[in-house]
Amino acid sequence: MKKRLLALVLVLALALSLGLAGCAKDPVDTPPVDTDQPSTAGKDTLVFSISSDIDNFDPYSNQATTFIKTLGYNCYEPLLHIGPDMEYVPDLAESWEHPDDLTYIFKLREGVKFHNGNDLTAEDVKFSIEHAMDPDVGSWLGAFFTCVDEITAEGSTVTIKLKDVSNTFLDDISMLRIINKGTEGSLKQTPIGTGAFKLVSYVPNDSITLEKFADYWDAASVKLNKVILRPIPDKKIQLTNLASGDVDIVEELLTSELENIESNSDLQVITAKSSNSILQIEVGRHNFEPFSKPEVMQAMDTALDRETINETVCKGLGNVLKSPYPTGAKYYKEADQNTYDLEKAKQMLADAGYPDGFEFDLMIANGYPNWEKLAIIYQASLQQIGVKMNVKKVEFSEWLDAYLNRTYDMIINEYPMAGTDPATYNNIILAGLFDYQCKDIPKLQDLIAQGKAEGDDAKRAEIYSEIQDIMVKYMPVMGVITAPGLYAASANLKGFEVNPVGHTFFKAAYFA
Repeated sequence: MKKRLLALVLVLALALSLGLAGCAKDPVDTPPVDTDQPSTAGKDTLVFSISSDIDNFDPYSNQATTFIKTLGYNCYEPLLHIGPDMEYVPDLAESWEHPDDLTYIFKLREGVKFHNGNDLTAEDVKFSIEHAMDPDVGSWLGAFFTCVDEITAEGSTVTIKLKDVSNTFLDDISMLRIINKGTEGSLKQTPIGTGAFKLVSYVPNDSITLEKFADYWDAASVKLNKVILRPIPDKKIQLTNLASGDVDIVEELLTSELENIESNSDLQVITAKSSNSILQIEVGRHNFEPFSKPEVMQAMDTALDRETINETVCKGLGNVLKSPYPTGAKYYKEADQNTYDLEKAKQMLADAGYPDGFEFDLMIANGYPNWEKLAIIYQASLQQIGVKMNVKKVEFSEWLDAYLNRTYDMIINEYPMAGTDPATYNNIILAGLFDYQCKDIPKLQDLIAQGKAEGDDAKRAEIYSEIQDIMVKYMPVMGVITAPGLYAASANLKGFEVNPVGHTFFKAAYFA
């Protein structure tokens, strides 16, 4: 279950997702933006620079954010997705009902086809949920649907009965991309969805080419004929290609380039209207003995300069977190928490039995400049209270292995898909830690289960208030900041949508 619950948190391209994507700061000098960029008016091909390649197109096994936010909602579609204002927007379900606490009824659109020409049926939706739930499949999506008791497919209607109340269910459904029953075995190589764009070619580490799906159910709304995803790991090269017009949009706008982009009439900054994206540190309380003591973690938190991190890493665009939950989540509160004070932190550490400090490793993945900047700021503060933090930069595969297997002292992660309810964050982040750094924390697991199942809003508010207090005390996760994602793009690009949880939509995009 541990690998299924880590979900999106994989984040990987998290930094590239919406979260702190816009807060990344280039560690090297970036080139000036060319003001002679050619006009893109009338173009029907969008070239999107991504920071890492995608070599697995199966939405049930690939949880990397670069995939989820690009192909995930453009080649595939869910029943509904989270819109710009954190509202639910219909996709394959033209409508839905919630007649009682345990029942959801979805009415499917008519005339929807998959990329292979097959018609969408209620059986496909039923199969998609069951496929995610199948333990033999081992999908990371499975943890979202453990509450499902029964699924009925009749005509164009899908009825889902739950075992228990789940306040995250519509958030969870928004993550489930619907697949055609019988194609599940080939999806890693060939994405077959109902989305506005279908895959036509893949050249590893060079390009992923999508074309408009002629039989798309809303084809009249799709203006682009082609989308090319081009992996370019180097941020400096990404901006150079944007300036030359070889690339139309860059998924991670460096804050050092923000003013440069905004002052150039040929370019623009695109961002979500709001954000639930977080930059956080996850703590191996089960691996490193000092971290198992709440008094030590209080001292470690008191030495974490969130304001400076926000200003330096995110150019002040973020919100400092006083809770593990993102500031846009329901029931968020600024829990009582020590503010940055190195003298106090040093004394707290001595009182906890570590007057001479200790030494540990913080792991970060290569290619995430905002992670590195955070680490450097935190490392300098800890040094002043006698704690030696070794910043361990590794390739993403090594980072991911340590993350999934919980073998770290501390590790930095970005997570943009917190949904509309804190129970979604709990499902994806905290539930995966129950057997590890959260195992010995009193009441936490019971409260998380209660919050997910409770239907009364006032009672839920009380439950989540207590959860946040407990998390701030023990700190298996240290929330740092939230911020909207920023994209740099051609000024002529219109209709490109980024939602608050980091998903991008090409459907309405066009060049003016």
